[in-house]
Parts: sequence; structure tokens; C-alpha cells
Amino acid sequence: MIKFKPTVPLLFYAKGSIYVVGEGYTTTWTKVITDPLYCEWTGGYGDRALSAQSLGVSDMATIRTFYHPDVYSKLIGSQVIIIKNADTTAIVNGEPDKSNVNCYELWGGVDNVAEENQYMEFRVRRYEPK
Repeated sequence: MIKFKPTVPLLFYAKGSIYVVGEGYTTTWTKVITDPLYCEWTGGYGDRALSAQSLGVSDMATIRTFYHPDVYSKLIGSQVIIIKNADTTAIVNGEPDKSNVNCYELWGGVDNVAEENQYMEFRVRRYEPK
């Protein structure tokens, strides 16, 4: 059993697209789950931070949280924005605010710890759209 202190609320927004007649496809960001999912947030420091910086990542963290099947499936199959502290100002006009310090994206994969559907662990980096 993993022991951790889930003190940081997170919101998850998945990128999708819809077809609008006469306009084509439009990008949308929709909330994956309605309530925040609490996690343990561990910022990058030391060797991990240096390693991340060498890859061009300015800010990263490791997240441990409870397994949620909807969040897990979106993390493995879609682009997802992770909003630290459930910051409601991080989405502006339906788009992630790239200047908001609480916007992150998945960096690497997501682990369903021991495949027990109890906990997830993944890394995030500051959201910097290309």
C-alpha cells in the first residue's frame, strides 16, 4: 500500500475536436471530471530538475493520486491539461491559459501502480503550447 498525503486539488481538461458544419473542426477543452481530484504534489529538484532542464523543461513535478478510470483513460489517450490548485482562472475562453502558473501537461506516461486500480503516478511539466 502506498502512503501519501493528497493535499493538492487538481482539475483535468482533455483536448478534443468537434465538427461544425460550414466551419470545419474546432478544438475544445472539456473537463474530464467535475470535482477536483486530490493528489500529492512533489516538485522537481536536484538531479531531477537538472535533468529536466537539459530537456528544455522549466518546471516539473511528480503526482501521486487515487486511481480514477476516466482520468486514467484520458491521460493515456488524449492531450490533457492538469490544473494545479483547481485554479478556475487557468481556462480562459475555453482554452488553457499558457501564462497561468497552474497549467501543466503530462510529461511521459501514467502508471496505474501495480495494476491494482488504486493509485496513479505520473509526471507533469509546465504547459507550453507549441
